[in-house]
Amino acid sequence: MNLKLIFGIGFTIASLYLNAQEVPKSTGSKGSKINKKYLKHIQDITSTYQKNVQLAKQNHQKPPDEYYLQDFIATMDPETGTVHNKNYIELEKKVENGKFRPDKSLKLFNGAGGGQASKNITNLWIERGPYDTGGRVRGIMFDPNDPTGKKVWAGGVSGGLWFNNDITNANSEWTLVDAFWSNTTVSCITSDPNNSQIFYVGTGEVETGDFSGLGIWKTTNGGSTWQQVFNTESGYASNGVKKGIYNVPAIKVVNNNGVSEVYAGVSGTYLGDAGTFSGLNEAGLYKSTDGTNFTLVNSLLSTATRGYDIQDIEVGSDNSIWVSTRRSSFSGSTSGGRIFKSTDHGATFTNVYNVGNNSSRVMVEVSSTNPLKAYALMQGATSAEPVRIVKTTDGGTTWISTNTAGSGITLPNPVDTGQPDNDFTRGQAFYDLVLETDPANDDHVYVGGIDSYKSTDGGATWTQYTKWSNNNALNNTNISLVHADQHALVFNPAHPNQFVMGNDGGIFFAADKTNLAAAAAVQVRNRRFNVTQFYHGTLNPSATSANEEMILGAQDNGTKKLSGAVLANNFYTSSEVYGGDGAYTAFDDQNKYLIASYVNNYHIIFNAQGGYYLLATAQRDAGLFINPLAVDRNLDIAYTNANASSATSIVLNRISGLASTPLNLVRSQINIATVAAGEFVTDIFVSPYTTASTTLFIGLSSGKLYKVTNADAAHATTTINYNFGGYISDIKLGASENEIMVTVSNFNKTSVFYSTDGGTTWVSKEGNLPDIPVKAIFMNPHDNNEVILGTYYGVWGTSNFQTASPTWALYSDGLGKFKVNHFDYRPSDKTILAVTYGRGAFTTKVTNPVLSANDVQNTLLKNQVYPNPTRGPVHIKLENGKASDIEIYDASGRLVLTKKNVKSDEEFNIESLGKGDYVLKAMQNGAIIHTSVIVRK
Repeated sequence: MNLKLIFGIGFTIASLYLNAQEVPKSTGSKGSKINKKYLKHIQDITSTYQKNVQLAKQNHQKPPDEYYLQDFIATMDPETGTVHNKNYIELEKKVENGKFRPDKSLKLFNGAGGGQASKNITNLWIERGPYDTGGRVRGIMFDPNDPTGKKVWAGGVSGGLWFNNDITNANSEWTLVDAFWSNTTVSCITSDPNNSQIFYVGTGEVETGDFSGLGIWKTTNGGSTWQQVFNTESGYASNGVKKGIYNVPAIKVVNNNGVSEVYAGVSGTYLGDAGTFSGLNEAGLYKSTDGTNFTLVNSLLSTATRGYDIQDIEVGSDNSIWVSTRRSSFSGSTSGGRIFKSTDHGATFTNVYNVGNNSSRVMVEVSSTNPLKAYALMQGATSAEPVRIVKTTDGGTTWISTNTAGSGITLPNPVDTGQPDNDFTRGQAFYDLVLETDPANDDHVYVGGIDSYKSTDGGATWTQYTKWSNNNALNNTNISLVHADQHALVFNPAHPNQFVMGNDGGIFFAADKTNLAAAAAVQVRNRRFNVTQFYHGTLNPSATSANEEMILGAQDNGTKKLSGAVLANNFYTSSEVYGGDGAYTAFDDQNKYLIASYVNNYHIIFNAQGGYYLLATAQRDAGLFINPLAVDRNLDIAYTNANASSATSIVLNRISGLASTPLNLVRSQINIATVAAGEFVTDIFVSPYTTASTTLFIGLSSGKLYKVTNADAAHATTTINYNFGGYISDIKLGASENEIMVTVSNFNKTSVFYSTDGGTTWVSKEGNLPDIPVKAIFMNPHDNNEVILGTYYGVWGTSNFQTASPTWALYSDGLGKFKVNHFDYRPSDKTILAVTYGRGAFTTKVTNPVLSANDVQNTLLKNQVYPNPTRGPVHIKLENGKASDIEIYDASGRLVLTKKNVKSDEEFNIESLGKGDYVLKAMQNGAIIHTSVIVRK
């Protein structure tokens, strides 16, 4: 569990971001000179981040999320300092119209894809888990078209929109709607009382600023298809604030004599993933009478032209509209802490409550039967009053409050001794607040923070009915164990005794609201609700897909292990290796140890003797939030980034002795280079081809690439003399250290670079790839024309990588168009792992390489293989005289022998092979330069 804090204070708008402009993708260039404009953007953003952290600490509020700072730097346009999320919407339209459809099968996917099946490719990627972990949920709705009251809709903040056809059944699985919802943060969902086929979904998580939304989405056929009905990006205001509808935390539809009036609450914020203040000018309450066109409600404005930042909307049984507010990111704004009410369909609004704290987040709840009775749950007036609950029985004219002794209403008192008596949110009212009344009895009130509480006397007393752990006094309570951080509670209209909860752990179901004092009263409902946000993952080289073991680092849900035999649903059994936030992972090739990670330099080694230890000690708080790690499996040495993004030197931690028994870790550091602030380590890759020492490739945010030889001892550093022009997101090698692939993840940059001479010269392999961030690359080890990319819009592949301009297509069936952070590969069974941020883990397999005599090239006049036939010894003499990698295939086309770096006319032996015909393939820098049939006699 990761208990979040709040970025809850107003800041002066910094003029860091320029207006977006249509420019062609820029490319890298010769020379190591970096893009000064891009570096200045990084320095300005990092500086602003650090100042805001200090301000937040001084005000006991949440600092900006460091991961989303990293993510923004990784994707922003280097020229303008902005991101282009609108690209996803435009790309989705092209994909829907058939563009980027594969027309060829790839051996990378067991030969799947292309041909006649290209319109409906199946089994490219197989989902592996976790099966029942879940993730953060704010939007829940029972389907009004299901008379049984069993179907439920829910949205993940980064995992899209889902439905479950029978929430009452613990074995019922969730179904993902359309994969494009991966790029849509679901914050709320509601239906039209006049037409049950019409739903509205609001997007964007304003509570944290972690995820920007894409306006409002609407269905008119019960969820079968969806359309965007509210604008997203619309340029920049004169002060540099991004314009658009990015956060819609509340939507309600009112039946006004048969006319459906849609009310949408919009807020602005500092968006961590957009790296800028966004939507501040568009904040306010909006209204639509056609469900498509929305206008700002002018009767509820905080200034002459701008509305309040809206948090919640409720509708009374008399159609009165209650609206609560939250803080605005405009410095000096008086937005937060208020409740407004309208009894004339929005023509006028009256301020019926003000807590006196402009940064207060307020949730309001109106009785379903008595329009004069309402409750509100909010951040209190001062730091001495973290939370306040208020109640009115006269329509908001007067209120009783928990900050007044003897008022008749109190705060819940947590059972856990680790939580303050006056704060059941434990400092997180900015983030987790739930308030609902029983539709059948408005004296029955439900609130949530870290845990959940119920009152049966209108808030006078409370009983705790969920617990996030068995810590301290909680161990002796007979109540349900439910994930922490509550965000939603919805009663079942068809079966009023039932309700569903949403929190950081996914979905939970209560079958009987009258009997909550039991360990099984509230049960998890996360079957196949896989919205897990993985940063990194590794396959155990010693495992197989039939008896798997992989570890993956997840936001909020620790480091997960997926292991064992394949289950009937193709998932693997899930368990936890380490708690908190997970990050980078690693496995030894001899199965002697594994490495899990928390944030920064909290990398933890688990050895075969059952112990676990920190790799770094004094430097454990250094490095990035999600901090790069790489392991030399040959020498059992780990390398991690040691410095923050603002440092002016590149330093690595080096930890040797990973496989020692008993464990004896030797810690040291390597100084790589002096750099400017804002140039930091983004990727570390260990060459598998140098085995007697360590050769590292290190990528920086500025586009610099370093090669470090002898990194295990006295080392030598070489700067690859090429400016990649942006954030290096991945480095991979082909058939040798001469064949290098580099990806850059920024918008408006060439994303894929390739060298066949060790980095002396580079070519772009961008081809027709759309302008989206690229995070990972992988080349088929047996065919260097086949390459796949992990992007922020699924997996892309090509079958002609060696051409001047490769043709890229979307090879993402099964996985969807989700953010892919990393690929890992296990050569022993040719398994590829795709690690996603929001949809868990997926695998596929490379087709076993098959080569026949028909594939033999007519190169014998230039190159010679002798003796042939042979009893064992073989020489291959190549015209160019260079060394090559040799692969030999049997008569069935199976790879049976591999020899690396064989010199021209050097003898090697195949006497271990049985008698028969074989095909020999010689490769240089991954390219096939000779094939011939040889006979073993």
